[in-house]
Amino acid sequence: MPRQILSKQKIIETSVSLIESGSELSFSLIAQQLGTRSQALYSYFSNQQELSYCVVAWAINQVSQQLQQKIFGQTGIKGIIALATEFRSLALKHFKLTQLALKMPRSNAYPEVTAAFEQLRSLINQLLATEYSEPKQQLLASRYLRDLTIGDIVNVGTGWFADKSLPADKSFPKMLEQVLKNIAN
Repeated sequence: MPRQILSKQKIIETSVSLIESGSELSFSLIAQQLGTRSQALYSYFSNQQELSYCVVAWAINQVSQQLQQKIFGQTGIKGIIALATEFRSLALKHFKLTQLALKMPRSNAYPEVTAAFEQLRSLINQLLATEYSEPKQQLLASRYLRDLTIGDIVNVGTGWFADKSLPADKSFPKMLEQVLKNIAN
């Protein structure tokens, strides 16, 4: 394999490809894919953990961009459900990457991750504000939204929702709508 010019972006994209193919992420495997030695990656990432957090930041940025495009102009409960449904769909489509993001403890040590999550949180909060005017309602709605969405992603992604009599993609928006309507009361 001919050597490639390395960059942080190429290393992250290669890492994402490896994760999505089911491979364990390691500097040696990434270097092999890029036609270089693992030591060359240390010029870009001090360790495996830093790389993993940069992959999470990359993934969250991608999700935020796709959500912004998908829900542009939507508001209220319908918009919130559209956002959660699209987020769920993306997370399930890229479940191995989602698992990495979910297993990484939150840390302020990596500014890229903090900025990516802040961008996503801002998008969600702006949408929630179109339905809920009270800060406590917004916080409650945000927590319900995260809990139901992440819970559904984990349950569907790991095969726990196997009963086909009520498909998870049908029950998810119904549960979310019911909870969101109850918050307003």
